Amino acid sequence: MATIFDVANRAGVSIKTVSRVLNNASNVRPQTQKKVQLAMRELEYHPSFAARELRSGQSEAIGIIFSDPSGGFQGRLHSAALSACRDAGCFLTAALIEEGSDNWADQLAEFLNRTRIRRMILVPPFCDSADLREQLREEGVTFTLISPSIPAADAVSLGMNEEQAAYEVTQHLVSLGHERIGHIAGIEDHVATQLRKAGFLRALAEAGLEARENWLGVGAFNFRDARDVARQMLADPGERPTAIFAANDEMAAAVCYTASSLGLTVPDDLSVAGFDDVAIATAIWPPLTTVSQPFTAIAAEAVRRLVEPDPEADQGQNEALECRLIIRESTAPPPVG
Repeated sequence: MATIFDVANRAGVSIKTVSRVLNNASNVRPQTQKKVQLAMRELEYHPSFAARELRSGQSEAIGIIFSDPSGGFQGRLHSAALSACRDAGCFLTAALIEEGSDNWADQLAEFLNRTRIRRMILVPPFCDSADLREQLREEGVTFTLISPSIPAADAVSLGMNEEQAAYEVTQHLVSLGHERIGHIAGIEDHVATQLRKAGFLRALAEAGLEARENWLGVGAFNFRDARDVARQMLADPGERPTAIFAANDEMAAAVCYTASSLGLTVPDDLSVAGFDDVAIATAIWPPLTTVSQPFTAIAAEAVRRLVEPDPEADQGQNEALECRLIIRESTAPPPVG
């Protein structure tokens, strides 16, 4: 296996010069840099990231923290970020921090201290924590935000127009002829919950339809809570909606489960739509009509902005990536009568 000494000999330069090239130093002439890079390719030399981290006191990896990595949204982002880091030639280091924990700041400090991470991707809900972002700034950590409610002045924000996406889902149900439409929201103080509910309400208002209180519920983005809310909405045959839009796919799956337990058929008796297009959306029958988030593109761009930073261009930049409404077999016109 080639070493840094072999590269220096092949390129005809000093070891110090090779080290400067590896560390992207600005005081290396382009011609010398090309000679060193050619030598590395010819020798199939791969630098020891561990050694570089020991010398610099910083990690070459990118960090990410989750509050619920088992959830569909965070799970898809985790997978997409792993692939993006692999393609960028770096590693992803993840940690679990309990949302709402009294000692989250200590957990974050320990994570940074033990991993030496100096670049991070912040996903909901942590991307909206001003205190957490300030702690990262104090530690000298740069970060990219995914789907924040308010973009930061010193970071890139990436996401999608969730309000518009929810509007289009609801508009799809209206176009099928539904007038009795329910909505199951996520965790109440999450910005995604608020934006998706706002899109739902806007579509109803434009169609001249009523948002009835007994057809609105909070499922907290999880199956169990959404199941209980769906059971309440569907319990009375004379008062039940003919369609339900849930703010994520896991809750939409819970609606399908509940409908089946009550003897209802999706979509003949009840249309169901979700959001995110995670694995469960196509693992159940019928597969869910939902919004497909561009997880791969978001993660790739987040990693690129950290690996190839442009401090001037990246200041406070807010970039929205396109999402798609995917219509599947869980939605259909309402039952006659």
